[in-house]
Amino acid sequence: MTTLQFGEFELDCDQPVLARRGRPVNVQELPLRLLVLLATHPGELMTREALFQHFWPQDTSGLLDDNLNTLVRKLRQALNDSARSSRFIETVPKKGYRFIAPVISVAQPMEALVETAPAQPRKQIRPLALAGLCIVLLGSLSLLLYSQLPHLLSPPVERAPLSSVAVMPFVNASENNQRDYFSDGLADDLLSRLSGFKGLRVVSRTSSFALRGTELDARNIGQRLGTDALVEGSVRRDGEQLRINVRLVDARDGYQLWSRSYQRELTNIFAVQEEIAQEIAGALAGELHGAGERNATVSRIPPAAYDNYLKGRFYWHKRSQSGLLAAVDYFEQSIAMAPDYAPAWAGLADALAVLGFYDYLAPSEAFTRARGAARRTLQLDPANASAEANLGYVALYYDWDLKQAESHFLQAIAFKPDSSKAHQWYANLLVAAGRFGEAEREMRRATELDPLSLIANAALGWVLYHAGQYDMALEQLALAQELDPDFELVYLWRGWTLEAMGDLDGAKASLQENVSRSQGSAIGVASLARVLALGGQAAEASALLAGLESGDGYIPSYEMAKAYLALGDLSAVAHWLQRAAAQNSHSMVFLNVDPQLADFRETAAYTPLAEQVASGH
Repeated sequence: MTTLQFGEFELDCDQPVLARRGRPVNVQELPLRLLVLLATHPGELMTREALFQHFWPQDTSGLLDDNLNTLVRKLRQALNDSARSSRFIETVPKKGYRFIAPVISVAQPMEALVETAPAQPRKQIRPLALAGLCIVLLGSLSLLLYSQLPHLLSPPVERAPLSSVAVMPFVNASENNQRDYFSDGLADDLLSRLSGFKGLRVVSRTSSFALRGTELDARNIGQRLGTDALVEGSVRRDGEQLRINVRLVDARDGYQLWSRSYQRELTNIFAVQEEIAQEIAGALAGELHGAGERNATVSRIPPAAYDNYLKGRFYWHKRSQSGLLAAVDYFEQSIAMAPDYAPAWAGLADALAVLGFYDYLAPSEAFTRARGAARRTLQLDPANASAEANLGYVALYYDWDLKQAESHFLQAIAFKPDSSKAHQWYANLLVAAGRFGEAEREMRRATELDPLSLIANAALGWVLYHAGQYDMALEQLALAQELDPDFELVYLWRGWTLEAMGDLDGAKASLQENVSRSQGSAIGVASLARVLALGGQAAEASALLAGLESGDGYIPSYEMAKAYLALGDLSAVAHWLQRAAAQNSHSMVFLNVDPQLADFRETAAYTPLAEQVASGH
């Protein structure tokens, strides 16, 4: 058997199978064959033509470039590699690819080195000889069993402790199908509680919930999520009565390790959550120490307040305008019933901050209210990483204070180093600062922590777009689209990227898709108007912008300015950017790095605006 080692990976070339630190990596067949070809020829240039001939010798479709680019993209994703800062696969522009990591050939087992005796001609065995042979075999087997009896009777070897867990979506077993918010929220809360145990790595909610409804078995899910164990469960709610079934499964072999049923009243929901978390943590890794005493007020939360909190989180995860607005309403209802419930305040800060970022609410309303909610969260829970990250978000996007924002993001990461959100938002700041290499590293860290996160994977494409790495941006956005073809931001950012590459037809098609999927979001419409203007369709572009100006919703002034720049109306550009500055538009923080404003940065109007943003006023 030929096994190659490079970095943290091992490659069995004969199977072929790729593993990372002993754990199998899920890779499709063709990308895996490409890896075998490259890794067995380290340092050698594999030309595109040679690869075309190797993989598609009879192909006449004219799509070979796209096919090969897709193979390389999927392989890089499996290796967590980057074309810009390659560890394994180097792109040689216009020529091909080279495997650049040191490769070690692992020694074969001794059994594999023993030569097999040449096959002898088959001889007919007589019945008497066959009977004698059976007697000899039975005797040998008896001696073997006798010699192994002490071992067979000894206690079984204990399993190695499990150090990581993924909480899967709980099944709603209630008759009311609309109670999904409750089963989801219960699993989400359990995940948060398990995250408080030191020494236990908990897979993020985004990644584990992305596998809802799949037909993968426990071992395959474990491989996809990179975890040792899975928590699965179901919830049946009948009025104020709850029945919760939970089981813990070893994802390494699929065996059930522990299961239990709980029958409780809704008023005792926090106690039963803590009980489940303690029992699971004990089954996973023995004695684990909690992150600290939980706020005593939690046990006194009215059931209706908790119910509204769960509804808020359910709608928050939808990330649509209507979903976020509904989340704000439910979080506020929860707070009205339980003013000292920190998770509801943290949820309110999350929803308001994102509403401000996507221009669904005016910045003066969204960000100032988000700041107040985050501060109240920290009064109730001083080490709340989410609230700390939200303060950084507001400092970045509303105050334009990069120094203060960076301090908050680093503190959030210190509170919770495995917070994908904190790393992602910190990467956004680094883009605004023009520190693109650091931004890419932080965003890749976010995707490592939450590999199935749509927003983190798409945002990595957004980072690469701002860095001018357009081909890589398209590759990354294609990966995000594979995770969920309905994710509307992919089409927005792909449209921007294609525009920057000069493919106006492609950009137009992608932005039209975004407008359709987002039900006419103002950012998408303004971006589409810009591309139409660049393509010589000034009348159509002006009509779209006039429609936005006559509407009742919040108008994204920054995006309007970029559309008017494409129309060549510099006075309108200055007007809309000054309006964006007066509104404290979050997008103004990207004034110095936005590729679509490169021409504006050459005008006299740019300098005073840039100074205003830099001063934070």
